[in-house]
Amino acid sequence: MRKLLYILCIATLLFSCNKSRNQNVNAVQEESCDQTELLQAYDKADSLYQQGIINKELFEDFITQTIRFADMHPENNIIPDMLSKAGVACMILAKNASMEPNPDEEYIEKYARKGISVFEKIQATYPEYEGVKNCYLNRAFIYDDILHKYLDAEYEYREFLHKYPDDSSCDNIRAYLQVLGKSEEEIMAAINN
Repeated sequence: MRKLLYILCIATLLFSCNKSRNQNVNAVQEESCDQTELLQAYDKADSLYQQGIINKELFEDFITQTIRFADMHPENNIIPDMLSKAGVACMILAKNASMEPNPDEEYIEKYARKGISVFEKIQATYPEYEGVKNCYLNRAFIYDDILHKYLDAEYEYREFLHKYPDDSSCDNIRAYLQVLGKSEEEIMAAINN
């Protein structure tokens, strides 16, 4: 009886170990499939964009897939780069919508805010990512050029100057801050005086 109990325990242990191993393999395969789908979604949207075509549905799908993938697999090494691309995709959608004859303000706000959120997530979660400093500039651009919230844009530019004082773009940013939020007429008047 003891032998039978011993054999059953070993069989149960082996079965559970094998089941655990299979679950791990399935999780890795699922992550790999999700990553492939994400990269394909990006390639489709970017390929058309490179031809001057902004396909809203493809960009929206890519953004959604990226955020979902980042939430499910935050340790995956492609996440910071893909989030950065998703943030830029948000900027493209918001800017493009703002240039339409009858701009959809809710759509613009939605994707501008989503872009800001994505860039903030990169900075908070992946501070060692090489492109993290661009998050300040991208947020500044969204506030400045898309949302026209110049005080917020100035804050982002100044944060960049504070964190990266030796960056080669700092002189240009300082010069730009002098005209931030001013109309062409105001800029010309300041130049002529």
